[in-house]
Amino acid sequence: MYSAYIYYAIVYANDLHTNCDLPSHSRRHSIELPNMPLNAGENKKSSEFHLPAFLSASLIFQIIQIGIYPILLSQIMSKNAYEGFLIGALLSVSWLSVFTVGPFVPRIIGHFGHPAVLLLSCAGTAAGFLILLVSSHLAALVVSAVLVGGGLILRWVSCDTVLVGVSTPETTGKLIGYHEALMGLGIALGPLLFIFLDLQNVIWACLILVVCGQLGFIVTSIPPLDDHQGTPTSGKMMTVGALILVALAAAFVSGFIESSSIALFPLHFENFGHPLATSAVLVSSFGFGGTLLQPPLGTLADRIGYSNSQLLCLIGVSVGCVVIVLFPENYILMLIILFVVGGAAGGLNTLAVIEAGKTLNQSSMATAMTAIAMLYTLGGVSGPVLTGSAMDLLNNSGMVWLFVMISLLLAVLLVTGSLHRLGKRSR
Repeated sequence: MYSAYIYYAIVYANDLHTNCDLPSHSRRHSIELPNMPLNAGENKKSSEFHLPAFLSASLIFQIIQIGIYPILLSQIMSKNAYEGFLIGALLSVSWLSVFTVGPFVPRIIGHFGHPAVLLLSCAGTAAGFLILLVSSHLAALVVSAVLVGGGLILRWVSCDTVLVGVSTPETTGKLIGYHEALMGLGIALGPLLFIFLDLQNVIWACLILVVCGQLGFIVTSIPPLDDHQGTPTSGKMMTVGALILVALAAAFVSGFIESSSIALFPLHFENFGHPLATSAVLVSSFGFGGTLLQPPLGTLADRIGYSNSQLLCLIGVSVGCVVIVLFPENYILMLIILFVVGGAAGGLNTLAVIEAGKTLNQSSMATAMTAIAMLYTLGGVSGPVLTGSAMDLLNNSGMVWLFVMISLLLAVLLVTGSLHRLGKRSR
């Protein structure tokens, strides 16, 4: 099934690549400067951008950095008799790197450009895995986690920024939705490597994949984008945050719901009589929804707008969660509802990226993508803690009602923002 999905992914990406004019200047600049044509040299550069290679490379790094590394690190620590607390603490180090390295990513992109940043991500990731080959000492494992986490945020921000930069108004949502679907697929594919290889060989396989991924980025021929204007200041960060406030809130809610659901839905459904095996299948349905529904959501955003699509996702999460509370014993219904809720929750992050892409110019894009990545991560880190507490304080459905509450709060923010923009236009 996965191989077929990848096949259609590459075919679809190639269709986008062949049929879309991917400009070296984003359409935001063409709107601001409508009478400034691209010269022949710039058009030639844009035609060299190879979208399937770029998406394939990003998928490979997603498999390595998120799909494989956390499992690998926890297994290595467990085999070396580290305590559970230390294992959990060290697994969070990679995500903490997102917060520590993240604020500097726009500046790094502005100074060195995307090809150099992706090479730096590759080098950091490779170094993190090489360390695992030579030492299992705690200090070495911390350095490894920091390097892989730093490589993750560099690749995350750069890839989203490039995809927005080369897209057209008609393809932004479709392209971002497709990329987000591949990122979900990467998380699903990563663990499969442990079925066939022992831990030592997993590390070697990842190092080979790192090289393959970097070759994919090299083949891509990323066109120059106007990121050199994007060096962030505190004022600029605040301005960008104000312009995409709903997108940042949506990214937080998406990370909050996704990480909480994956961590705690098994416990939730076990309390309603579902054994662990069937509960795991329900969580897989949630994950597949978060993967497979992103391309259609992106296409929908191109047609009806990102705000309407965000509202649709929030309705999907809220109504779906009410159904989960009312009919938790109905297994078939739960499979369907969790697929929809997973797609809607993941869609909030996809639409956050689309909103930034359609709202801001290219010079602010790296700053915006960094902010979205950090808010998604913040939601992912805080979600299981708060939802677990809700399950303790209220009842088994406390987590689900918390999802409804934060979705409704985001809906209020979304509607308020839309009404404010309509009021401005009518003046």
